Amino acid sequence: MHALCLSLAGGVLATTYVFKPVHWIRVHGFWGSMYWTMRSWLWNYPITPDYAIWDTGDPNNREVMERDRRRLLRMWRFLRPFFASRGYHLYLPEDSTDIYSELVPTTAKSTVIQSFPFAPYLYKTEEDAKFFYYSPFIWPARDKIGRDVVIKAVSGSRLTKELRALRLLHSDALRDDPRNHTIPVLEFIEFNVPTSIRWTLAIRADFVTVGELIRYGQAFFEATAFLHEHNIVHGDTILQNMVMDVMVPQAKEVGVYYAGVRGPERKYAFIDFETATLPAPSADSSSPDSEHLNPSSLPAPEFALASKREVARLASNLEMHLRCIEDVLPELGTLFDSMKECDDPHQPSAVVALSRYEEICSRLTADEIAHEVKMLRWDKGNATHCDTISEKLTLSQDASSIAFRPHDTSQNVDTKTRISCFPPVATES
Repeated sequence: MHALCLSLAGGVLATTYVFKPVHWIRVHGFWGSMYWTMRSWLWNYPITPDYAIWDTGDPNNREVMERDRRRLLRMWRFLRPFFASRGYHLYLPEDSTDIYSELVPTTAKSTVIQSFPFAPYLYKTEEDAKFFYYSPFIWPARDKIGRDVVIKAVSGSRLTKELRALRLLHSDALRDDPRNHTIPVLEFIEFNVPTSIRWTLAIRADFVTVGELIRYGQAFFEATAFLHEHNIVHGDTILQNMVMDVMVPQAKEVGVYYAGVRGPERKYAFIDFETATLPAPSADSSSPDSEHLNPSSLPAPEFALASKREVARLASNLEMHLRCIEDVLPELGTLFDSMKECDDPHQPSAVVALSRYEEICSRLTADEIAHEVKMLRWDKGNATHCDTISEKLTLSQDASSIAFRPHDTSQNVDTKTRISCFPPVATES
């Protein structure tokens, strides 16, 4: 009888293997590999070496998009114990039945004031930490001591441009260069997903003074020049890929922006290198997809044109805010206009543009640096103006409040300054 049962069990297993083969999933250690091999088999292998599994299909086909969104949500759910074992607790959908639900934290945030590379919180409640799942590649999490990070899938079995770019920019030769304004990566994990710091879009908060705008511009002029010096082109230098090291909640009203969060301590960085142009592989690499890149590698054939386009794109994005201070620095307009001329042989390179920017800004006096910015946005000569702040609060490490200011969206505008008070953040004892 026992022999018969064993024979039947073996037959079932053999039949199951034929129709659903077991593929060995190699992670750190034998037992970890065994666990994830069996878990993958039971879940019908939601993660494969093909990076295309992270695509969401045709955005114009709602049925396909929603099908893929459900599949991707399942993939992140499948990975929860993997990241938990490494000290990262993934956020969960607030409503598990809604594929468009916001994601909420499952563990408490740290009560210690964060310092670089982690971003300080400017939250009233955990409600403000909600994260909208807009990209299939990224997912928010908290580490084991409550600090917020973002996990991003960047590669399959074949190395992508983004993974190669991030590894190069975090190499010993480049990582600590003060001009390297790349989002800090904490670690590269075996499922080809790096864990980065969670920061905030650089345009979510308002610019109150000329000095705040100058520091913002300096960071991205410098970052672009640094990349180009090392034969790297970011490829997508738009406002959505520029972030700053502070976490602020989304303003609840349209036309209201945070003020007072851009002190001298603020840091800025580029994210998302999916469309990067990278140096040619080193001579000892056997494939153009090799990760054997180094800062001295020769530029790729397309570098010259890509870098010119990047200079133009950088100007088009930065001028939206920096031309708000043309009343103080009129030369900025001339600089941006020259940068946008891709076909002009005299278009400045990123390095030359940085030098000119620094020369222009060096003429500022202390009073001009502290001068209040009256405009919120410049758009092809059309300005959106801000109301004057009656009380400006500069955010510091132990600040308990932050100012808002509404911008002028019509001729009849409410000129009151609204103040939102944040509870003091506990310091480490």
